[in-house]
Amino acid sequence: MEAKLARNRDHDTITGPFSMLAGPLLEKLFVILQVRRLLSPSILRVLLLPQLSSLNFTECASYVGNNLAHTITVRCKNLSSLTLRFCDRIHPDALVELVKALPCLTDLNLASTQCNTQVLSTIRSFCLKIEELDIDKCRKLSPDSLLHLVYDPVAGSYGCQSLKMLRTVELTPTTDLQSLLSVLVFVLLALPKLKYLYHNLVPQAVCLIYDQEFQGARMPAGFPSLEEVARYRTSTHPNEGSGRFTLALRKVNFIPLSLLPKIGAVCPHLLEISMILRDSWDLDQHVLPWRDLTHLCLDTDERMDLKELLPVTANIGTQLEGLSLDGFIFEDELTIYTFLSHCPNLLTLQFSFPSPWSNGLQSWPQNEARARNLCLPPLQFPELVKFCLMFQKFDTPLPFLHKVVLGNILESVFKYSPCLEILRLFSLPFPLDDTFQKALKPPSTALQSLQVLELSCAQISIRTIDLLVFSENRLCDLFLEQCGHINRAEYKELLRRVRKENLEVDITRE
Repeated sequence: MEAKLARNRDHDTITGPFSMLAGPLLEKLFVILQVRRLLSPSILRVLLLPQLSSLNFTECASYVGNNLAHTITVRCKNLSSLTLRFCDRIHPDALVELVKALPCLTDLNLASTQCNTQVLSTIRSFCLKIEELDIDKCRKLSPDSLLHLVYDPVAGSYGCQSLKMLRTVELTPTTDLQSLLSVLVFVLLALPKLKYLYHNLVPQAVCLIYDQEFQGARMPAGFPSLEEVARYRTSTHPNEGSGRFTLALRKVNFIPLSLLPKIGAVCPHLLEISMILRDSWDLDQHVLPWRDLTHLCLDTDERMDLKELLPVTANIGTQLEGLSLDGFIFEDELTIYTFLSHCPNLLTLQFSFPSPWSNGLQSWPQNEARARNLCLPPLQFPELVKFCLMFQKFDTPLPFLHKVVLGNILESVFKYSPCLEILRLFSLPFPLDDTFQKALKPPSTALQSLQVLELSCAQISIRTIDLLVFSENRLCDLFLEQCGHINRAEYKELLRRVRKENLEVDITRE
């Protein structure tokens, strides 16, 4: 691999064993070498060739410094995507020169680097096609740095007008919170195509735009006031001449319930929202106007009942592709079944739940009698790719009927989710053997697309694990964490059989 290389005198061009590879093949080789930890600094230099259009150094960030950055500027001028996440050995001046040399960039990740205000100014001036930019956890940036990304105080012009995604989650105020909010408002108004702005204060900034509270915000010298930015926005968007601003945002996180109406008015095209619910609510009336909504993430720390969300899923459940719920109880054991029956088109589902307040002490005979009479039609999720179910173990056991219903739901997921690739089950307080074995009973086609299986604190036997590992599927990663029903000897025998059969399955036991 450490091939002999032919270099010219200035060491800026290089020929070697990979120079004839097409760009996509070279990029695939680069990824494989990183994943298998076969990449060395010298091999890395050999791979940096003009045909590359994409580079990601996340897994080898320690190799990337000023010299390698210079090599990229000379050899890889056709890059459209570059990820330098964690490459914190590159000096800001070297980053500036790198950005200048890559005018074709559309996607740039500088998270956790020495990126500073000058780098952002250079991106604005030289990367005219930039669409996605990640500058999260860059300690040399301040809120005012963002202004230099979207406005040139010397030329008096706006930049980065093609930017669609900007990630700067951990950007903190240098003086007061209001100054940071003003900067976020500036960015939202100045970037007409911005669909994703990742920062926790975006909901509050959007509401300031709704209220048009632009007076009194102090901008640094050379930058227009928020009123002037608003007028610029109106001049470029005639349909907003009435004074109502409409943003292109597709996702807003951490929305307080009280701000939903204003955010809905300013962001009518939202696809994804996340909220933390703490009070009683009528969420349905606020969510219904978002006919494009496809992803919903709801958390509660007040043990709210899932039945309160049934009007929401009854109205928009069929359009949901992603659903994440955390902390909701369900007093009635059938609530979760009804809820999921509203959402047949999910691609991803994550549900983390505690035991309900009551019903934990029902008599076993009564529950068993009801369970015998329980007949639930199977749920079908033809598009489901990722499923995660977690029981939050506190001080109350899960009622028997809840376990029965959840077992039925799991069996449906196993049998009727032909696209399921990732399955994670955490701390479920009932045996899983019967559910898996029913689903996999020949001539079953269940779980044939499964690639990743993660079981934590699971009541599952080695017999069922054998069935999963040696069944007809695409399983490549199996995680067994604190699965007490599998002893060390059984685990070692499983590993021996996997090696003997030459199965490409990575098995981890914590």
